[in-house]
Amino acid sequence: MVKAVKGVLLECDSTVKQIVLNLNKRGNFVIEDLGETHLFIEASWVDQLKYELDKILDENSYTISVEEKESKKN
Repeated sequence: MVKAVKGVLLECDSTVKQIVLNLNKRGNFVIEDLGETHLFIEASWVDQLKYELDKILDENSYTISVEEKESKKN
């Protein structure tokens, strides 16, 4: 018997792919690992995955505050 699963093809760089695979340990939403830059994931997880990735990537990015900008000008 054939089982069909509704999914989404995710294309990303290898760094983001590793983050997604780590998140998969909590949710088990990856259907198939298709290569270095592609994953096939459950469609119902797309919004949650976007939220989690944004949160993780924002934690790991550097932003210049207004005070830092003003101190650099002077």
